[in-house]
Amino acid sequence: MLKLRVMTLNLGGGVKNFAGTPEKATGKSQALATLVQEINPDVLGVQEIAQYTDADGVLVSMVERLRLDAGFDYSFYGETLSMKRHMQIKKDLMINGLFNDWWDWSKGNAIFSRQPFSRLGNSAKEGMPRNVPIFQPVSYEGTRDTDPRYVILTRIKQEPFPYVMNLHLTTLVGERGEFVWDEVVDAAKMTRSKQMSRVLGLVERHILIPGLPLILMGDFNARIDEYSLKDMLESEQKFVHLAPEEKIPTHPKAGAVDHIFFFPSKRLVSYEAHIINSELAHSVSDHLPVVADIVIE
Repeated sequence: MLKLRVMTLNLGGGVKNFAGTPEKATGKSQALATLVQEINPDVLGVQEIAQYTDADGVLVSMVERLRLDAGFDYSFYGETLSMKRHMQIKKDLMINGLFNDWWDWSKGNAIFSRQPFSRLGNSAKEGMPRNVPIFQPVSYEGTRDTDPRYVILTRIKQEPFPYVMNLHLTTLVGERGEFVWDEVVDAAKMTRSKQMSRVLGLVERHILIPGLPLILMGDFNARIDEYSLKDMLESEQKFVHLAPEEKIPTHPKAGAVDHIFFFPSKRLVSYEAHIINSELAHSVSDHLPVVADIVIE
């Protein structure tokens, strides 16, 4: 049996601060490292983590800073959006990056582990995670409607060699906040269902049908009763939602949208899940971390 502590956290608020003054970026990175050290996960998936290359060609990376400060041996960064590929003058952060003399800026998802990653098809050998697109717009227009979406797929090199997926699904302008349009809400839910279908299609033949262990986590931008989760994951594919004991929102406007799932149920011996609702967690991001202690057969 394998015991793992798994954690997911969207750093949306952290990205905004990371792009500000060096002092603010340093403070945010230190708070994040302290939070992760306190929770001490074996596997950590984050969304909306950022990095930039300055005028001297030096890479300033939240990923590398967190890996070192939190003591992870392994990490992988999956880029989703960058100045070089998606330069858009409607995006203030990119304009500010130009006048800060950044050669590039990007954000994406990342995964950290205390155990090596293995190859997807050969668990006996060390390998690297893969960054797989699940939504690529024709053109990026500087809004969340056209944000590219990816999923990181990897495997942990420790028996029974569970697969891990870290994702961030779409939300649309007008879905939440002061002004909400019903048609936008419906469109957002349909978009997430399409993206979830692609995620499941990615792993169906090689993981789901053989019944291999899979941890699926991230910011789904969906509450647990939404079709893409309740029906597509739980009812149809029999994923187990690792429900936190705390029934509180993980985001102040969106609700409980950050989740951890496990497949298949017969390989899950036990679990205990929590939402970390501490002052430190609130200082790091506008999302709260979700943590699950799981035992896999």
